[in-house]
Amino acid sequence: MSTINWTVTVGATSFTSITQSLSFTFGRTSYFETPTGGTCTFTVRNNTGQAANINQGDQIQIGNNLSFDISYFYVVEVTFQDEIASGANTATITGIDAFGMLSLYYINDDPIIGTTNAIRQAIKLANEVYPYVPPYPPAVEYDGRAIVSDAFDPTTIGQRIGELLVTENSRYYFQGDTIEFVVSEAPPAYVWNFSTNASTALVYDGLTRKYPNANYPNRVNLTSTTVGTTSATSAGNYDRNYNRQVLFNNLAQQQAQTDWFAAVLSQEALYADLRFTDKPQNDTIMGYFLDSVATGLTGATTNVTYTAPGGSPTTTTFVIEGGTCSAVPGQTTFTLYLSPTVIYDLFTLNSSTFGILNTNRLGW
Repeated sequence: MSTINWTVTVGATSFTSITQSLSFTFGRTSYFETPTGGTCTFTVRNNTGQAANINQGDQIQIGNNLSFDISYFYVVEVTFQDEIASGANTATITGIDAFGMLSLYYINDDPIIGTTNAIRQAIKLANEVYPYVPPYPPAVEYDGRAIVSDAFDPTTIGQRIGELLVTENSRYYFQGDTIEFVVSEAPPAYVWNFSTNASTALVYDGLTRKYPNANYPNRVNLTSTTVGTTSATSAGNYDRNYNRQVLFNNLAQQQAQTDWFAAVLSQEALYADLRFTDKPQNDTIMGYFLDSVATGLTGATTNVTYTAPGGSPTTTTFVIEGGTCSAVPGQTTFTLYLSPTVIYDLFTLNSSTFGILNTNRLGW
């Protein structure tokens, strides 16, 4: 049975032994959200002023005993709770990840006008930040990936990059010194899944299943500076609007993207929120999961086996949008936000799963 022992370090100082609670987020809660970066919050004892030397921008490293990977955040606020009772003083530290740091500063999007590839747009935005920060290495592109080294410290280019990530279902991850934006790809499958058998999968204790019905949009309006607004609607009992700013400069391309969103977002497919704790898990499988959290958990598929009331066991494949982690001494609880594969089910070259003709969509 697993027990995750978390470690918390700020700068070069360990706060593990005095941390009372810890939580962090990764990815997003829904396919319909624009990524804004992950956050973390932890509370420590501060009866002798242990948190007095924590400063804005200090790097937070969160690790654990089941994984070698580290999750990185940056301090944005320290709140001191000074209590009258002896020894009851605490401090709460809030942090954001590297992508969140990018979102603290706003720049003009002129550099990307006329550039339609999202990864190249990300590079141009990253380069635009350099007049405002020390001379870090410039952003580069290789193998379809955009690398932005240290451009997030201490300023940003983030809001526009968040929209670019959404434009092509792209994702990002960060490993301490480089934030990497990965172009759209077929969702890979993780080696861990969810069921009631701890020897072969992660065991969950809560599953919320939901169909979109009237809660998800079928009327889409995309707006860009060059093209203006394009609209598309899929048949439904209700009109649910979905408005987004995009970066197209070609009417045909923007209209095609608009049609795509209208068709995808109106799909009556199963979404889910899934909750599990560390206690019933196999250490090895739990370690695989924790490795994924630190290196880009979102955007991949996982299988969930469940039994609906009055039914028989059913296994459904979902795409992970993001999640939350909440830890106190003795227990860690995770919640994952899952989307149906139908909204990602594009025909993708060089994919053994999404690149087979007559099994995936080439378009609507």
